[in-house]
Amino acid sequence: MPATPRTHPPAPLRLVDASPARGRPHRTGSASVRAQRDAGGPAPDPSGRFVLTVRTLAMTARSLGLTAPSFQSPPRSDELDRSIQRTPSGDCVVAVRVRGRPFGAVVADAIEGIVVSNELGVDAAGPVRDELWREAETAGPVYDELWRAAEAA
Repeated sequence: MPATPRTHPPAPLRLVDASPARGRPHRTGSASVRAQRDAGGPAPDPSGRFVLTVRTLAMTARSLGLTAPSFQSPPRSDELDRSIQRTPSGDCVVAVRVRGRPFGAVVADAIEGIVVSNELGVDAAGPVRDELWREAETAGPVYDELWRAAEAA
């Protein structure tokens, strides 16, 4: 059965405080996250930023005529920062480790996942990477604004 096209825009991103008690994180976090939290409140959630960024990258890939893979985090293997799996139907799932890594490396892995899943050649991959990076840069300030609004509420 063919997939039905989506007739409505994706649902808006909601930021949710998943800690058991406001102001008390359920995980200790890395040293940099603890330092940010101690410096003036909770640090922005890298998972939420990942979700917004890969949504932006997927929409950009589709606008370029490419197939957008599914994204998940983390990869099943603890030894990998990124993995790409092809399903029997031909779809791709790109898994990227977010925690404990610089966010630029996470974005680079997501972009490379789109390039590899579409099997782009060297000539086609360069302009696609450039466009995906341009769009990924716009997602950061949007996420920061959403985080500040959620914290103020």
